[in-house]
Amino acid sequence: MSRTTKLAAGICSLGLVAVLSASVLAQGPQGSGGPGEQGMRRHGRMGMRWGLEGLPLRGLDLTDAQREQVRGIMSARQADFKAIGERLRTAHEAQRQAVTRVPVDENEIRARVSEASAVEADVAILRARIHEQVYQILTPEQQAKAKTLAAERQKLRVERVEGFKQRRQERQKQ
Repeated sequence: MSRTTKLAAGICSLGLVAVLSASVLAQGPQGSGGPGEQGMRRHGRMGMRWGLEGLPLRGLDLTDAQREQVRGIMSARQADFKAIGERLRTAHEAQRQAVTRVPVDENEIRARVSEASAVEADVAILRARIHEQVYQILTPEQQAKAKTLAAERQKLRVERVEGFKQRRQERQKQ
């Protein structure tokens, strides 16, 4: 297969994954699909971006009360999400501009990278705080199950990375 064909196939695959993901998110984990469910889906995506990926909430059979608590945590942090997201975009844009500026100014690049790193540290702290808050509303059984599911997910990530490395080595040999 030519490189262009492989690229086209990859893009089509990503499109299919995006469509399927959207379909699953639109259906939600269960329920009526009413306004509350829509909010949970929205926060579910934010959760993946902002720190709940270590807590596979869909696999934990949350009660309605726990779902409401998660919604409350995410809603309370909504302003933080927006502010830090804007800071991150601004820092990355400044970094990009410094890198593409001619002539190269190493001190400027180092300063912009340092600023972006500081914002990314703030993102990590926000993620950790949200993770902690959500983890505390789980029962001990749910916490144990969350750890098991997270370990399984990490194992799959490692296997996937190893597979990518093997395929890359095979391509380089050809």
